[in-house]
Amino acid sequence: MTVLFRVCAALLAVVAGVAVLTACGSDDTTSDRAGVELPADFPSGDVPLVDGALLDATGKDGTWRVTVQAGAADGNALVNATKKLTDDGFVESSRTGDAANQTVTLSRAVDGGTLWVNVGISADASSGPSTVFYQVAKTK
Repeated sequence: MTVLFRVCAALLAVVAGVAVLTACGSDDTTSDRAGVELPADFPSGDVPLVDGALLDATGKDGTWRVTVQAGAADGNALVNATKKLTDDGFVESSRTGDAANQTVTLSRAVDGGTLWVNVGISADASSGPSTVFYQVAKTK
């Protein structure tokens, strides 16, 4: 029974190692970010996202939701995300929440319309406050 246990433990260690290496990925992808792809019509040239892996990206026709896993060592992810947006010409219009859950609303005129971005963090997210949530809407 001890031999069977050791063999199973060794196989489990190999499977776990392969899973970790696969999850890390490589730099040989067509995207400049790890993770999922942004929707084809996402205004990526107009909405700078915080650096990190794209965990989720959905939407179309003027409304999108994007989740980015920012680097935990990069400092406050919400501050970094908000700074990228304001450096790109977005203006902050409101800020809500508490220490654990915060949301900032920003906007910028673009192509005869307005881009609205709600960017937020939640301590309840799987990776805590380094997970950044974006809701983007383009209005005419």
